[in-house]
Amino acid sequence: MLLVTLVVIGQLQPMPAGQPLPIGRQLQPMPAGQPLLTTAPDGKAGKKDSMNELLHWAIENSDPDKLKDLMAEYKEKNLTIRDVIDKDVLDALFKTEADVLKAQIAVVLDFRNESVPEDHLQAAIEELEENLHQIDNAGNLHRMGGMQPLLDLALGDRRSDETRSLALWALGVAVQNNAPVQQELHSLGGLTKLADHLPRCHGASSETGASPQFCGKLIFTMSGLLKNEDSLQQEADKLGVFDWMLDVGAKHSKPAIVKKAVGLLDTVLAQNSALPLMDRLGAKREAVAATCLALVGGSGDWDTDTSEKALELVNRVLSLRPMVFGPGFRQALAEASSSAQRSCEKKLGTGDELCAGLADLAGQADRVLAAQDVSDDEL
Repeated sequence: MLLVTLVVIGQLQPMPAGQPLPIGRQLQPMPAGQPLLTTAPDGKAGKKDSMNELLHWAIENSDPDKLKDLMAEYKEKNLTIRDVIDKDVLDALFKTEADVLKAQIAVVLDFRNESVPEDHLQAAIEELEENLHQIDNAGNLHRMGGMQPLLDLALGDRRSDETRSLALWALGVAVQNNAPVQQELHSLGGLTKLADHLPRCHGASSETGASPQFCGKLIFTMSGLLKNEDSLQQEADKLGVFDWMLDVGAKHSKPAIVKKAVGLLDTVLAQNSALPLMDRLGAKREAVAATCLALVGGSGDWDTDTSEKALELVNRVLSLRPMVFGPGFRQALAEASSSAQRSCEKKLGTGDELCAGLADLAGQADRVLAAQDVSDDEL
């Protein structure tokens, strides 16, 4: 069918290498934006695969007698598709997903080559990232030799911050909800190497500090690597990853970093309540309480999402350690929650669903904290 389609479109003649596929002189132009429709088995118009659509359109807009003569000529001369179409054109037509991945990985592998333009490398990584959303492609990343160079590129210093952030993004997409790929990245020392770069995300401007873009993608990748993996979460705890999220990430100057750090803490504690992190909270409960209250109440350019994530984390901690916060926390949380509620209604309107959600989360936390105020005589 491919040969027939190309004959219809191009009234094919043998083409020199590199010459683009010609458009047949007998074809009438198709109106811009007009979909290629075919007739479905039930008689209704419907979309089919692109080759059928192309053939259908080409036949309707071609000279039947001319096509008949051309097909007879090719049959008489025993011509095949390779006799009339350049090899490069055929290779492009029959390229598989694996071929595309290999080509993109080949560019990444060459990232140390200074002659490779930054925009060319970025384009390859972006295309690779898009393909890695497909779970089978993600599973082939390491087998095809693409995971190690992505990691080296992301955490090295040979390329721009933007390019390294894109590499982190591609890695983060690959490991999302994909246990085998998570283990492959871990086998390359991925967890330790990623954790080693967290101190660069301190938020203060200095020569050693990483950009918010890089730090956001770093946390995104760590989140994908750690989710639903108990052993990796335990190892991350030993490396101080979650202490950093709580002590530094949750206080970062950039809201996007804060939300990613708080969200990761909430997710991990929901999946692994036995993390030693919980045993360490008591020693720094005042600092943790101050951080949570600041995030709930907000300041400056208030953000609903930050308040919501902070309240979710407070509720998560209370569900695991109801007595972890000291005296006065209940009242302080009520005040911070009221401030968040007022800001939300001012921004989104009274009765907004998001504002009601904040009130529900605050009420849930207050009920747990209220139980601490009940004396033994009242029980």
